[in-house]
Amino acid sequence: MIRLIGVLTHGGVPIKIKSSMDTEGELILGPLIEAAKALSNVMGSGEVRKLGFQDNTLIVTESKKGYTIVALVGKAEDYMDSLLRVISDAIDESDIALADGVVNNSHIVIIEEIVGTYVRDHIETGFPETLALVWEPIVRSMKQDNQLSKTINEVETLLQRAEQTDKWNEFKIGVSGSLEEALECALQGEFDRACAIAIGIDSALAGVFSIKMGALTHSMTKSVSPSLAELIDKSSKLPDEYPFTDLARTLVGYVSGAKIPADYSRAFREAIKRFEFKSDTEHLVLGFLFLDARVIEYPDFASNLVDLYKEKAEIVRSFVEAMGERGKLFDKVYSITSYDGFRDELGVYKSNITSILGSINWVMDSDLLWELKKEGKGIEIGITASLKLQNYIAVLTALAESPVLTIGERREILEEVLMLYNDYFRGLMKSDIPLFAYTLDSIFQSMSVAQAEYYFLATGEIRNQHMDQTIEFVSDIFSVIEEEWPKSRVRFSLFVVANALCPVLARAQTLPEVGLRMVYLAMRLLDINTVDASQITKPETYATYFGNTISTLTSIASQILEGDERNDVLKKCVEIILDIQEWFVSKGVICRDDIITASFHSTLVMDILDDSELERMTNKIIALNRITVQDTKKYDYEVAMMASPLIEVLIYAWKKLNSEKYLKLAREDFDTAHAAWIKYGFHEKAENFKNKYGEVWR
Repeated sequence: MIRLIGVLTHGGVPIKIKSSMDTEGELILGPLIEAAKALSNVMGSGEVRKLGFQDNTLIVTESKKGYTIVALVGKAEDYMDSLLRVISDAIDESDIALADGVVNNSHIVIIEEIVGTYVRDHIETGFPETLALVWEPIVRSMKQDNQLSKTINEVETLLQRAEQTDKWNEFKIGVSGSLEEALECALQGEFDRACAIAIGIDSALAGVFSIKMGALTHSMTKSVSPSLAELIDKSSKLPDEYPFTDLARTLVGYVSGAKIPADYSRAFREAIKRFEFKSDTEHLVLGFLFLDARVIEYPDFASNLVDLYKEKAEIVRSFVEAMGERGKLFDKVYSITSYDGFRDELGVYKSNITSILGSINWVMDSDLLWELKKEGKGIEIGITASLKLQNYIAVLTALAESPVLTIGERREILEEVLMLYNDYFRGLMKSDIPLFAYTLDSIFQSMSVAQAEYYFLATGEIRNQHMDQTIEFVSDIFSVIEEEWPKSRVRFSLFVVANALCPVLARAQTLPEVGLRMVYLAMRLLDINTVDASQITKPETYATYFGNTISTLTSIASQILEGDERNDVLKKCVEIILDIQEWFVSKGVICRDDIITASFHSTLVMDILDDSELERMTNKIIALNRITVQDTKKYDYEVAMMASPLIEVLIYAWKKLNSEKYLKLAREDFDTAHAAWIKYGFHEKAENFKNKYGEVWR
């Protein structure tokens, strides 16, 4: 993130200093200027120079007009290099005089305008008022359409569906046994059966165990769940003095929505202190209380938990290891500088996945699954396979998004991800094997990104078929929600999915009913006040949620609204989207896909902007794209992936503003992108690209 950024004239005289460090920024301002002056002998070439400064990096460059731009950053140094170049160019293109050591009001106004355009302390517009502005017109339009009004009614009917206690009561009647038998069911992954047995046993140990098992069924598909009321009642009867009563009660509150995540995290942390690793029935029962993603925050405890259940519960071991491995894999993917740096590790993973896919084929065979269940292995094999496949798909998707893959390599990875979902996970999801909602959510998020990414690489009939598969994928998500409703913990990150897919659907000029149904449900489930409150406590989470939501609604509004109402809504949306992306850049967070989407959304409003608004928006889009692709020769394939909406904006700005600058940039991007499509074997893509933007081709 940017801790401090400033522009200085000759002699180190500051014109504008912007700091996120309050008084600390003022204290280090002098040393920063001295450091900048010390680098003065290498300035003047437009190159960026770096200097280690305490725990951060000082980046310095000089504009052609002689102004020094300096930034102290904590991460994303390469992206910040690009940002300083953007600011430097903006200074040179402005009306500011050559630097001469003098600072007057004219200097301050111009520099403040430039820095303020690209560096944001906060997001100007609030979340609730934005939703009111955008969502209310969309809902009105949906209600005026016969088919879309039916969509609204279907979702509202779903939301009103009560818990189905009859199925649980029927299931519970046919189940009985001892605590040891309940434990055996849990070890095999039959958490609903374990709950049904334990809930009828009168002891504190059985009570907390039944609550944990019941909570797990609420976070899994295909499981029969007790009502939340029954779990709450059971927790109220637990003895106050029992060491794990607090965790059990807080868990019920968390699952029912009466407690916040922080409450549960606190109770979880305290319970860890009370647990002993003993291989007897009591402690094997209690150990299940820690079958939660939070356990990896305590690595020693997690390791001991795996050892406790070794050769007793493959599900526990696989769950804990999958949670821990996920973070390590992402750290590795995001730190590599070339595909070769990860190829060997990926090869090992691929060899392991082969056996996992074989396991999925076993449990998708109904006859074989019946035999495996008799041995108590069916559910265990299915859940274990899903956890490992979840991580593999997540890593492949992250790899496909990274700039180290050429578009040819990227297509190969994406095709594998799509195959894994269509040929394996989809069947597993539709089988009778219960799966963690966490696993489905992870795979749905990965798949939405993969679906969107592949759209940009596909052409012709392959693209048409892919769009059909994308719509079918969205239908899969809604089918799971509908089947499992109203289980409290089977909720998915719908706006992450929608943010990836809705812009693609808008670009393809298609608006499937199931897509609108998903977005309407996401809006109805959205806790606006909680998101808004996170602006102070978790600003990055807030900006992510805000960005995903407004991007989704912009795509929907572009296809549903009409006339002046459409123009007003889209204009405001694009303004907010660009503000959010600039805020992320200021924090050192760059998301290529979101910047592509921001560029596309800008094409929706460029013909309704006046000249000054168009120029400002175009310059912002140029800057965001430049910051994302730091080296257009090295990452020519990234230019190809991002080029279409950017060139569209540049061509329009060139014609409307009669500015050769934008034509020059459009030609540069066109030449790089067109050559890249050919270079990496995408000849049909190159031809389509030339046909669409040929007017700038030389």
